[in-house]
Amino acid sequence: MTKSDKQYESIARQLGAANLLALRTSTGMSQPQFAATIGLSDRALRRYERGERELPLVTRIAIIQAFKIDPLASNQIAAELGFSDTDISPGTQSRTANDEGFWKTMRRESQDLRKRHYSALGQILLKIRDYTFAGATMYLAVENIAWAFGLPFGFEINGIDWMFVGSFILIVVLFSSVVTDLPLLKAAQHVFRNIKAHGTS
Repeated sequence: MTKSDKQYESIARQLGAANLLALRTSTGMSQPQFAATIGLSDRALRRYERGERELPLVTRIAIIQAFKIDPLASNQIAAELGFSDTDISPGTQSRTANDEGFWKTMRRESQDLRKRHYSALGQILLKIRDYTFAGATMYLAVENIAWAFGLPFGFEINGIDWMFVGSFILIVVLFSSVVTDLPLLKAAQHVFRNIKAHGTS
């Protein structure tokens, strides 16, 4: 089944309008509140909700960032166009790129947060803390592997591996400080989404 470009545009406008109105209604926001949240004027929002104009990409991105929902999701558009049986899911390469982009974004957000809240000296101290924690963790991991395989490892004085003891103490002392700096919930959600996506592909 073929449709003209105008019919395609009409479908996109009507689908975007219905989804946009449903989303705003579900949030309980008024038009001015919702418009301000996604950076629109009241007039522009009304036109989008009435389907007079197709949602531009910048508005879709603003909605996705604010509400984690795409009002013009690809699977909905495909179904409306009669392509519901077409596989439009991203390939492995796209998922890998998105995954890399996620971790780069997380790293950049963390760096930006430190720049806003800490002085230059504070940022240096945080880096020293991070490297110290990572080094202590790696030492314990390597020593546990060595023990498992019966390999000699460590620095014992009077029968006590003080490096092991010191690493353990450092991890205990620094653990809460390191963890509070990490967006663990966000990272966990990303990992679980990837696992689910790979499981259904």
